[in-house]
This record gives sequence, structure tokens and C-alpha cells, in this order.
Amino acid sequence: MPIDPYAALNAMLRAEAARVTPPARKAQPAAPPTVPDAAVEPESEPKRTAPADSAA
Repeated sequence: MPIDPYAALNAMLRAEAARVTPPARKAQPAAPPTVPDAAVEPESEPKRTAPADSAA
């Protein structure tokens, strides 16, 4: 199968451009996504408080 010279040239130019071009910088770092309290899954076991001491 013959090699397409234009495809080879295109690949070489893209590789050279990627090597020379500095990586793009973001204006601001992305903040971590916040989770609203309503979206938090409830606990499987409800919290239990100690029973009041009725003997005292």
C-alpha cells in the first residue's frame, strides 16, 4: 500500500507544531464542585442519643 505523501507531511507538521507550541493556560483554576446539602445521601442508620436517666 503506497504512503500518501500529503498525509505524512501533515502528520509531521502537526507533530512539530505540538512540540513547539506551549500548552494553553487557563485563566483561573477550576474550583471544586460544591455539593448542596440536599444532594448528600442520608445515613443508613439514624443517629441515636443516649436515653435519659429516669432513676435520678
